[in-house]
Amino acid sequence: MEKLNINENFVSRIWENPSYYDNLKTTDGRNVAVIKLGKRNYDSGPDYKNAKINIHGVIYTGDIEIHRKLEDWKAHGHKRDGKYNKVILQVSMWDDDGDLPVAKKSRKIPTIILSKFLTSSVHSIWKDIINNPSDKFKLPCYPEGMEVESSLKNSWMEELSIERLRYKTLRLKNRLDDLSRHDKERPKWEQMLFEYICEALGYSKNKDQFLKLTRKIDVNKVKRLKLNREGTDTLMYGGAGFLKELRYKDEYISILKNNWGLLKKKFNIDPLDKSEWHFFRLRPPNFPTVRLAYASSLLYSIANEDLFKKIVLSFENEDKPVEKLFDLLSSIEVSDYWKSHYNFGKPRKTVKEDAIGKDRLNDIITNVILPVLYLYCKRYSKQELEYRILSAYFFTKKPSRNEITRVMENQLGFRIKTISQEQGMIQLHNFYCVKGKCTKCKIGKEVFKDETLYEPLKIILY
Repeated sequence: MEKLNINENFVSRIWENPSYYDNLKTTDGRNVAVIKLGKRNYDSGPDYKNAKINIHGVIYTGDIEIHRKLEDWKAHGHKRDGKYNKVILQVSMWDDDGDLPVAKKSRKIPTIILSKFLTSSVHSIWKDIINNPSDKFKLPCYPEGMEVESSLKNSWMEELSIERLRYKTLRLKNRLDDLSRHDKERPKWEQMLFEYICEALGYSKNKDQFLKLTRKIDVNKVKRLKLNREGTDTLMYGGAGFLKELRYKDEYISILKNNWGLLKKKFNIDPLDKSEWHFFRLRPPNFPTVRLAYASSLLYSIANEDLFKKIVLSFENEDKPVEKLFDLLSSIEVSDYWKSHYNFGKPRKTVKEDAIGKDRLNDIITNVILPVLYLYCKRYSKQELEYRILSAYFFTKKPSRNEITRVMENQLGFRIKTISQEQGMIQLHNFYCVKGKCTKCKIGKEVFKDETLYEPLKIILY
């Protein structure tokens, strides 16, 4: 598992949200159930006071200590500190060669290695947390950063927005090269587009599952077989693991189950397990079953209706290409069954025509389609098309904001007006503020130019 360089504040945010983990066990195999998380302690001493936990049937009341890795208990000198005598549980993000914690009088403290029990990848959880800052969130340069000249902020955001576009493009290029390794004459643009739009459909809770599923499905094979909408539905729901042991029975379900045996063999798909998909704390319109319906129709449009070509032409021929893109994506219709259902066998109260929300479509255009087209221009030296794409990137108004950009705007005194400025702000947060690179940031250089920047100053409290 990738060990992201996250601090204890991030580990605490994970610990405070039980949807991020389940089936907790101590290092010696005892089951752990959290009855009461306790109160966060921002002073010296254990991280959580007056917690209550059940360890293998025994109730304990006391404190909980959070660490990045096992060796931190010893490194921080907790054994010799009386403030830690009431610790009943250590929560360590990573396992390492460190010793298990021991309090005074050689009392062994039960320990959980939290990374072993996460419900999503560490990277997905990390992105979810940084996009949902707590009330304690504060930039290292706040409030002085608000006084920095607007012209410097504008030029810095423009520079960061290009940095972010190239960052996204590099990921796409690596995937395209991987897909095209055995067929260099036919780069698989449609496959890559399908995979990353579907990843975006999954939000933070199901994006990894969507990417894992779509990489099992060959778009070119869907083309050759000329699958209809029921065929792509079968492929998506069967590959996702939802057709296995499906108890509900209706005409639509029967068709999918009858088709699945044949398509499973033709595509040589090893299905995901249904339990891998997350429904917890999601609104019904965001259920993975609903998103899979749109993904299926997207697959049909890419394979049978030249969607990728239409996307390229929208920039070559249209005066308002982003509006055309929005029309293309919003006109993709899901099967009738999913207009009236959130899950198999569970009808909605009202029929819903819109398969996907406006904000999600705008995110897909910004985070997937524009970077894909930018890479397409670079690969084939299409300078006029590149100019049109960058114009859309720099001048298209940003219709909505997420929580992190709202907080950043308030603490930097900078108002986001375009999608490029939003992307620049996200790049600033993710790769400078969060990582403590204030001396690499043009705003940070202005604020701290007369000071020595110590590490504690650079840590954002989450």
